[in-house]
Amino acid sequence: METRSSLPFADLKGIVVDLPDFITFLLNGLLLGGYYGLLATGIAIVFGILDIGDVAQGGLFTLGAYLTYSVTASLGLNYFLSPLVVVPITAGISIVFGTVVYRRLKNYGIAPTFLGAVSLLIVLQSVIALIYEERPKTVDSPLVPGTVRVGAARIFSHKLLVIAAALLLALAVWYFLKNTRTGKSLRAVTENREAASLIGINPARATVLAFALAGGLSGLAGFLTAPVYPITPFAGRLAVLKAFVISRLALGSIPAVIAMSLFVGVAESLASGYFLGELGNLIPFLLLVVVALVRPATIGPNESFRTRNSSSWRISFSLPGGKAVAFIAGLTVLAVPFLFDLPSYFIHLAISAGTAAMAVTGVDLLYGYVGTPTLVQGALFGVGGYASALLTAQYGSSALFALAAGVLITLAAGAFLGVLGVRTGKHWTSFTFVMTIVFTITMTNLGPLTGGPSGIPGVRTLTLGLPGFGQLVFNPFGDTRGFYLLVAVTLGFVLLLKHWLVSSWFGRSLKAVRENEILAESVGIPTALYKVLGFTAAAGFAGAGGVLYAHYVTYIHPELFNFVSSFEFLLMNRLGGLGTLTGPLVGPAFVLTLEEVTRPLSPYLGRILMSVLLILTLLYLPGGLVGFLKRTAARVLPGSYVEIIGNEGGDDGNAPASSGEAGDHNG
Repeated sequence: METRSSLPFADLKGIVVDLPDFITFLLNGLLLGGYYGLLATGIAIVFGILDIGDVAQGGLFTLGAYLTYSVTASLGLNYFLSPLVVVPITAGISIVFGTVVYRRLKNYGIAPTFLGAVSLLIVLQSVIALIYEERPKTVDSPLVPGTVRVGAARIFSHKLLVIAAALLLALAVWYFLKNTRTGKSLRAVTENREAASLIGINPARATVLAFALAGGLSGLAGFLTAPVYPITPFAGRLAVLKAFVISRLALGSIPAVIAMSLFVGVAESLASGYFLGELGNLIPFLLLVVVALVRPATIGPNESFRTRNSSSWRISFSLPGGKAVAFIAGLTVLAVPFLFDLPSYFIHLAISAGTAAMAVTGVDLLYGYVGTPTLVQGALFGVGGYASALLTAQYGSSALFALAAGVLITLAAGAFLGVLGVRTGKHWTSFTFVMTIVFTITMTNLGPLTGGPSGIPGVRTLTLGLPGFGQLVFNPFGDTRGFYLLVAVTLGFVLLLKHWLVSSWFGRSLKAVRENEILAESVGIPTALYKVLGFTAAAGFAGAGGVLYAHYVTYIHPELFNFVSSFEFLLMNRLGGLGTLTGPLVGPAFVLTLEEVTRPLSPYLGRILMSVLLILTLLYLPGGLVGFLKRTAARVLPGSYVEIIGNEGGDDGNAPASSGEAGDHNG
């Protein structure tokens, strides 16, 4: 006898599809599609105006939800009055982001602007966490009754409000753009900025309007969904990343954005309910990967990379002893934490900086020498860590075997991603960014293998058997100096390998690809192969750091290797100095020291400062800290020790490089 209140209406391959459940999943999918659509509509408008993937709208979505909480809970006002506060604030902040940050970064290409958008997302959500803390907040819905019946199912009535309001708002924006004079002017700027200027349309005014619309829609999305989900400072990240993907897949067409949002929302809800669970979150990202591989030209213009030339690349030093003295000085610096009895706090900082420096060295091989920023290094760092943690847990592997196996597995992953990335054309940054998200979602939901969101606790210590010495145990708790020695030796090997690579024919070919890819191909350099090889080598460096990091912290979980980690590695490289041997050391040391110094004040303050520093570096310090130090040393040292290659010029120059990112390529 059937005990359920309603009978199943389909049975496919053993999956019982219950009518009330199906209706619930369908409505939840429309709910997801509704607020994805609001976010994606704003992002699509901004992308059409400035070719910017404005993921910072996720922070404005979160801010909209928190402002709604403040209006209702703190001020005691009616829920429906919240937009009077939410929309002006979120629209105003969006205008500031667009006119103060994005328009200036746009002079240096799409990719640097995207990095600026990620920076602003992290800044905004970290400021929200600083103000409101991480404890979830809730907003009561004013709708009565609280639940309503839809067919055979019951659903939270506020969800129906969100579905209806989101669709009406998106359609209203589409009507505004299609039928009003102001909207047509905005569309004209989207289609051809120069032609629009010639017929009297003010592009600057259209840009302000685009950012105001995007920010207002993001704030409204936060307002509408505040009573549906608990509000947390970082809740908007995954939603805005999906909206960013949807806006790229829909090619900026508002009707297509609405249709794609609803499709993704419903597909995600049904797949999660019946087949994939939380892995349903992968659907929009895998769709973008497939489209990028099959039809890369359809997801937007190629990502360009330009910056002001740094004068520091022309500076060369002729010091007594030459490179040998510099090499010995570098080894001495690496040996200091081992040779002297420093407090354990400094040893910890040195180990953390050393493992990060290996990943950053890989970033620099791509960003500094090939000219392509990568945002997947954090995931590759995690691949090495997970591989070694699982091998030592299952087989009790030695230090050398765990390190070698972790690096080899990461090399294989890097080669696979490199082959896929080359096929996407010049959408490398977006592709690597999406793959980091795919990695995090996958690792979070492979519970039997990775421990899921709980991760892998109690990662085993590394051991190394040497003839005559017995078993050496690298215990991060019992002998931090010994563990640092292992990190320093591995880092030294990574730096030497990178120096050999960039000084060889391989490195010269990478630089040729960076300077002019078409010219490099014309002289017989297989550019696609060299990009894949460069990406593979960079992955191996990240894998080595990930192995040591996992066995140092002895507990790993997916959130340690999310897109924020990848962003931090790229930030360390950009801040330290592109195309240098020492930049990947200076960047991690500076950033991690800043994090540790600010941590007693707030765990979020360091990330706020780092993200702001990246934007300032992109705008004002193209040579990074190493470039700044080189220019300072050139002014202090006697002229006989300093050689200026080529035209000395002025400060950092004003002309963008013709292609690639100009960095300090002799440092």
